[in-house]
Amino acid sequence: MAKDIYTLAYELKELLEADQRIKDLNKKEEAMKNSEEVKALVEKKEQAVSLYIDSPKGQKLLHQSKLELDNHPLVRDYLDAYIKVRDLYFEINDILFSGLNTHLKERK
Repeated sequence: MAKDIYTLAYELKELLEADQRIKDLNKKEEAMKNSEEVKALVEKKEQAVSLYIDSPKGQKLLHQSKLELDNHPLVRDYLDAYIKVRDLYFEINDILFSGLNTHLKERK
């Protein structure tokens, strides 16, 4: 007997939770959230966002603060892990929905 869609979705969820890429992403996200350095850089960037609206000098400050945040080792690790998980989700999306999209286009 074929499995119903709910069973298949649950199995996919379990597989994703067990995937090392997702585990790594979650671990790196937690490390990033708990870092006082990262929190300070986020605050600095948020302040620069409000200055950006009010002055041309704020544009430079926003760019610098965003660059500092993005180049922090914990943030960089998180972003690298995020790309791997994003690519995994794109692959799953293609597998699950590529036929559906084609089918829907043909019906028009």
